[in-house]
Amino acid sequence: MVHALRRRPRIHELSIALSLLDEIGEAAAREGASRVTSVRLRIGRLSGVTIDALCFAWDLARADTVASEAELLIDDVPVSVACPQCEREGEPREGGGLICPACGAPAPLIVRGRELELVAMEVPA
Repeated sequence: MVHALRRRPRIHELSIALSLLDEIGEAAAREGASRVTSVRLRIGRLSGVTIDALCFAWDLARADTVASEAELLIDDVPVSVACPQCEREGEPREGGGLICPACGAPAPLIVRGRELELVAMEVPA
């Protein structure tokens, strides 16, 4: 018997959206804000977060919160490595692994690209 494969929901991104909304709600309460108009995140390409799934989860999770009408702005952070051989920092070629773009040596030290940060939120004046 053949079973049809079903696409699994991205629970990981939903839990991230819920955690962000908790943090946003606490920050808004500290500032005396009843509403948040925008939220800015920095998400690294190696963070393990699927941006489309996070945006979908955000739209579901933000209902009935201080961020119910907030725009979600995402800064995509590319991967950057530091090379122990030539001591340069740079973005490795897409699909090329953690290789120094300058000298071609292995560059296992990831400097950027794993971020998942709440950078800012905007509230009405």
